[in-house]
Amino acid sequence: MNKLCVVRHGKTEWNIKGLLQGSTDIDLVDEGISQAEELANEIELDKIDICICSPLKRAKQTADILVKNKLEIIYDDLVLERGFGDHEGKKINFDLIGQQWDYKFNDSSHNIESLQDCLSRAKAFLDKIKKEYPNKTILIVSHGSFMKALHFNLIGYDENTDFLSFNPKNTTLYEYNFE
Repeated sequence: MNKLCVVRHGKTEWNIKGLLQGSTDIDLVDEGISQAEELANEIELDKIDICICSPLKRAKQTADILVKNKLEIIYDDLVLERGFGDHEGKKINFDLIGQQWDYKFNDSSHNIESLQDCLSRAKAFLDKIKKEYPNKTILIVSHGSFMKALHFNLIGYDENTDFLSFNPKNTTLYEYNFE
């Protein structure tokens, strides 16, 4: 059995401004650094075997703070944020968000990574860690939308699932066990 300790990166300028980040590479702000430092004091690194992190700066900065040079960090494109294409850098539009998280609609217009594609990528990541890191406790530092996809792969979903019912907060630890 694997144990996953999943963390969303610390706060960024775009989080503060309510802009859609997606795969745009953005640094943490001072508050995001402080959030990561606070969480680092709560994580028991001696119980974690490895850290897998998105290669985007905001996740890398968060992971560096959390592991304090005591764990190897593996950067993996599978845990990148869901791409929101032409909508990145724009104010979050909640009507659009509803479409982007509708399994049946499966929007991929405007260069958006479709929900079903993001869910498939999360499944591929889970399959990979099950094979490459069996029976390990893994710290994963990623992003809100990818974490939604990971969460629903772990608890189950169907075409009627309300994917907006889970909203990962910055630097909050979510734990899962899976076989």
